[in-house]
Amino acid sequence: MPFSRRTFVIALLLGAASPTWAQSQDKATLVREAFASPYGKALTAELGKSLRASADPACLTDKGLAADQLGPRGRDIVITWGTRMLEGASAFIDRQNSDNPFAGAAELESLKSNPDVKRYLAMEEPIRQAKILDLIFEHFDRYNVIARVKLGAVYPLETGNEALLRLNPTDATEERLERFAGKGRSKALKRFLQLSDQQAIAQSAAIKKASSPPPLPHTFFKGVESDLAELCIRSGK
Repeated sequence: MPFSRRTFVIALLLGAASPTWAQSQDKATLVREAFASPYGKALTAELGKSLRASADPACLTDKGLAADQLGPRGRDIVITWGTRMLEGASAFIDRQNSDNPFAGAAELESLKSNPDVKRYLAMEEPIRQAKILDLIFEHFDRYNVIARVKLGAVYPLETGNEALLRLNPTDATEERLERFAGKGRSKALKRFLQLSDQQAIAQSAAIKKASSPPPLPHTFFKGVESDLAELCIRSGK
């Protein structure tokens, strides 16, 4: 995968952990909250279906595992490893940002106390959560393919699951945000959005300056097959 593609993937991760969405917040909390959202619950249910369909029946009997235990345990595994991915990518991004500070960071931070900006950020939360979920499941599935983990995919853009795709709140939320930003004509919100765009450009440029390419997101899942084996998910040829 070329460096430009790596940069693009990390830029997506950056969007999921952007200061626009409270960068100081614990990544584990962000992931747990995303999984607790309606879209997160739908993806978790799909993960449970995949685990039940993929688990080795004889192994389940040997381990005394009931089918209805697979979904909750699988969810915990994906949360743990998805958090690891987000933290790992964010650590790389944070190092680049510290070496290339954004000039408007202080003003951007101060604008977060504005009521219009606060409301906008609250309305925007479903997009952040959906992005986190999609990134986690995309790269979880990708690692499983590479590592030959015998678990069916969950990421809806990969599987073409129309029902799941319709549950993604991004499009509807973006429409509401556009209406809110256009109707309010708040100078503070307009300035906040301008600075947020400038910051995203600056951060992407900072990533490109890295002396070595950023790690690929799916590599943070290396070892997940051991946890999945405890749920009777086989790997290898």
